[in-house]
Amino acid sequence: MKKRITQILFSLLTFCTNTDIYAQENEKKAKNPWSGSVSLNYDFTNNFTGNVNLGYTQKNWDLFLDYSGHSDRIEISSELFRSFSTETSQLLETEQHHLSHSITLQLDMRPSSRNLFLWSLKLQFPKITTNRDINNRTQANEYDLHHRIAFSRKIIEGSLFYKHVYEKDKHELSLKGIFSHTKDSRPSTYQIDDLLAYTSTGNEQSEFVRLQMDYLYTFANQGQLKSGIQFFSRWNKTRYHLHGKKKNPDNWLSSLNPNNGLNHKEYIYTIHLSYSQQQGESWHYKIGVLADYDVTHTKLAEATDKHNSDQLYFYPYLTLRYMPSDQQELAFHFTRKATHPDYTQLNPFTNPIDHQTFEQGNPLLRPEITNRAEINYLLHGEKIQLNGNFYFNSTERFITPVTLFSEDNTLTLSYANGSMENKVGLDINLSGTPTSWMTITPSISLVHSHTNGKFQGIDLHADNFSWSGDLELTLNSKKHTEFQVLFSYQSPTKIPQFKVEENYYLDLAIKQGFFNDRLQISFSVSDVFDTSEWQARLNTGSYRLANYSKEATHAYWIGLTFNFNNFKSRPSADDSHPQKRQVIQLGQ
Repeated sequence: MKKRITQILFSLLTFCTNTDIYAQENEKKAKNPWSGSVSLNYDFTNNFTGNVNLGYTQKNWDLFLDYSGHSDRIEISSELFRSFSTETSQLLETEQHHLSHSITLQLDMRPSSRNLFLWSLKLQFPKITTNRDINNRTQANEYDLHHRIAFSRKIIEGSLFYKHVYEKDKHELSLKGIFSHTKDSRPSTYQIDDLLAYTSTGNEQSEFVRLQMDYLYTFANQGQLKSGIQFFSRWNKTRYHLHGKKKNPDNWLSSLNPNNGLNHKEYIYTIHLSYSQQQGESWHYKIGVLADYDVTHTKLAEATDKHNSDQLYFYPYLTLRYMPSDQQELAFHFTRKATHPDYTQLNPFTNPIDHQTFEQGNPLLRPEITNRAEINYLLHGEKIQLNGNFYFNSTERFITPVTLFSEDNTLTLSYANGSMENKVGLDINLSGTPTSWMTITPSISLVHSHTNGKFQGIDLHADNFSWSGDLELTLNSKKHTEFQVLFSYQSPTKIPQFKVEENYYLDLAIKQGFFNDRLQISFSVSDVFDTSEWQARLNTGSYRLANYSKEATHAYWIGLTFNFNNFKSRPSADDSHPQKRQVIQLGQ
């Protein structure tokens, strides 16, 4: 494997180097339309990531092709102890193999100065194979369990954007459409004491579409009016089944909630309107409102009843900005927005981690509604930049992980809507350049949070003060050498039901550039002292739970990146399919 990776890497570098030299020799004759970047990172344990970016530029159009892939094995050791009527202790060893390929094709067309077309197509093929060995001990007996999950996902996503410019930055009309289709498969097996006890099959198909039109008009007084309409819809159909074998050492399948599937449809109709204007040289304001009409249809496969809802939401927003000088800015922002639960949280299937620990989504979750007010201060100096942000967040129906207990020590991990979560916080980021070869960036976040609510008898109250901080040091030389140190710390935190202990780590990296920084060789060490870990505890008097999880985050990486023909990286879009993890970490 190592020999093959090295051969592939240096073949690519040889090709790109020759291409770049040829381009430099012919630069005076004709500008080469090709540009690109090739990179590969390898961590000495056969884990690697790679990227290939190619661009072809003409006068009125650009074509880009991006590929990224990674293959890595993650090892996680976990411990789970719980005590209710009896005590249960579990040791878990998890190995995950992640294999992913992602391809993006983008076409930018500028037929005239007044028209712009953007088209993109994205394909993603992630696979995650999980093998989990569990030693389960109680006062009465002991089990050895093995759980294997072969998760695969296929995603195709396309978008089309058009803008017509009547007058640049003053009178514009834009249209945008996005469509995404995802298909998941999740077969798994469960063995108890080397005997195949159960198998499960699972399939999920989700889609979403977004259509949007925006209009910009600037008045004679330089005030800008922005308006638009949007339609967003998502659909999901899940089907999961557990299949028991005849010879079961422990028939725990019969006690599970038979929520095997979900049909979910959501339609959101949106209209927005805003007005902004510059007042003199120092003041600027923007005021607007966004209205959503949200229609949701939810039906469980094992039930005849449907859960339908529709509601009209209003989201006002306001910005006031004061700029006393070119180096300073003071701003006030107020926003109100909704955050919808993802399908990981909504899927009602009871997924066994072992015969006493289960995961289950909540298909009746409602969107979070967050009101946020903040004051932001920004200072630009010759050698220093300061950004301070003081904010207050109030979230109605906040979504939180919950842990459900039973007298036989069965543990179910799920999600619920709490009543209210309030946060007061202060973020400070300072970036200083004391010399031309040094940049130091300390940052700190202080937050006090208060939550309340109840779910199935669980008290979701938590009152917590916590802080986190990062310190980044970068040293540069004139010979394209860069050395970077990053230290990150998170203080102990209280969340509904649990206290999470502190976590911290240190990363080091050095990068050397060659051929006028076109070729970059880097070496990095992640989690230098192997300190990053997860610890969560619960003690209600009648129930005690402790969870410890340690991932093999200490790794050595070597990386190579080659840019040719002045390639410039483009910002990537946010992941349309985020994954949210439980409070209890068991290697998933």
